[in-house]
Amino acid sequence: MLQAARLKAGHRLEGAAMKRLKNFVMAIAFVLAVPTQSVVAQSPPTGELQPLVQRYAEAWASRDAGRIVVLHSADSTFRLFIDGAAPAKGQEAIRQQFQKILTDNPTYRSTVRSLSLGSDNVVIEYDIHMDPPRAFTFGASRYVPNGRAYLLPAIDVIYFRDGLVTAKHTYLDATVIRHNSRSASRVRQ
Repeated sequence: MLQAARLKAGHRLEGAAMKRLKNFVMAIAFVLAVPTQSVVAQSPPTGELQPLVQRYAEAWASRDAGRIVVLHSADSTFRLFIDGAAPAKGQEAIRQQFQKILTDNPTYRSTVRSLSLGSDNVVIEYDIHMDPPRAFTFGASRYVPNGRAYLLPAIDVIYFRDGLVTAKHTYLDATVIRHNSRSASRVRQ
């Protein structure tokens, strides 16, 4: 029960900044991906992307970076939109970034809030269940966890071609991470 209360408190921190980010990301994705169709949150997507999105979700649920990256094209890119994060290009660089994310948060799991499909992309709004056991680095900042689990709002825009992910853009709310950390410090400029 205490764990549920902590997760709920972290979720309330979403605030105006994340809502603005969500609106911006959704607007850009919809402009670039017309036509789109809305899908009810946590319902399986329909159409040609359904099996691709399902396989990708299952790979992330497995917490196996190798299983995830084989669903990316050789020239795929991953971009974590948080201050100071460099894009990863190619399967090996992406595998390394995904492995770091999974290592830093070994109980990684997520809950989808909404999902919208385009002809070659999907926009997913979700919460990452964060309970990192030790300090971790995202982008240019190092965070020392305060020992409490919380929800981190996130948005993914994922592009597909020939059955593989060609680009994944992940947007995180750094204010939620900072608020749920004992300390946060800049590690590089």
